[in-house]
Amino acid sequence: MDEIFKINDKIIKRIMQKPDNAKTFLKKILPEKIKKRIDFSSLEIGPTNYVSQEFKEFFADIIIKTKIISKDGVKLLTDICFICEHKTEAHRKIFIQFLKYMVQEWQKDIDENIPLRIIVPIVFYHGKTPWKVSPSFAGQFDIDDDIKEYLLNFKYILFDTATWDFREETDEQLKNNVFLLSAMALMKYAYNDDHETIEGIFNFWREKGFTGDIENVIFFLTYISETKDLSQKQLKELLIKSKLEGGEIMETLAQRLRAEGEKRGEKRGERRGKKKGNLETAKRMLNSGLTVKDIVTFTGLSEKEVRTLIN
Repeated sequence: MDEIFKINDKIIKRIMQKPDNAKTFLKKILPEKIKKRIDFSSLEIGPTNYVSQEFKEFFADIIIKTKIISKDGVKLLTDICFICEHKTEAHRKIFIQFLKYMVQEWQKDIDENIPLRIIVPIVFYHGKTPWKVSPSFAGQFDIDDDIKEYLLNFKYILFDTATWDFREETDEQLKNNVFLLSAMALMKYAYNDDHETIEGIFNFWREKGFTGDIENVIFFLTYISETKDLSQKQLKELLIKSKLEGGEIMETLAQRLRAEGEKRGEKRGERRGKKKGNLETAKRMLNSGLTVKDIVTFTGLSEKEVRTLIN
């Protein structure tokens, strides 16, 4: 998986693990007719350990659970789950990925003999190219409406950072959530080396008194360092220009970046070691007469890698 995607995936998870952030985000992006039917007081972040291993690497694994209210606003009806998926590339396979989620959730409901939950997909998109995927599943089929009405269909809600400008944000709840707004703004400009934007975010932190939250400041500076072509010297200059203290912050950042680099190096070493071990195991299995298919299943190697050993 692309390293930048992993970094962005990490920030998305950190945002949505906090119910207050998830609540503010939903209030920002949900259509009004859905928003007024949601009981935000019952919101919680759901577990995602049911997701199959086959798809784990492709999902941000964010499930926001709450209740839906009757149309007259009198009573709570049933659970509603928002599945928030983070994307940096537009692709129609997202419908199949959402279906995988839905089927697994509904199977749990059937097994537990409870009503099927309402599941609404959300796409958080911040890619380099415009999002051009049809908003509905039935829209993927090139067929007339007489047939289309019998097809499975659902829509997703899209939040595309390309169409949103944090400088023009009018939602007071979002503006006062400095962590959430900063994260969304930084992800919007993840592929843009516009230093003016970074300076604007630093000024926003100063105005909101956010710089006292050293842990989150360092988290965001680490994100900026890993996604942008900025040296630590340039970053320090931007901090000073924005009237933020650069010395202690930069020293802590340098330590954090070294630790992150060492951790990634260790993981790469572990992966290489595991791969080497799997190749040795595959050789022994070939010598024992096992089929290529069985070896692929057992070792996790690709069929091409196994056949290379044969040749």
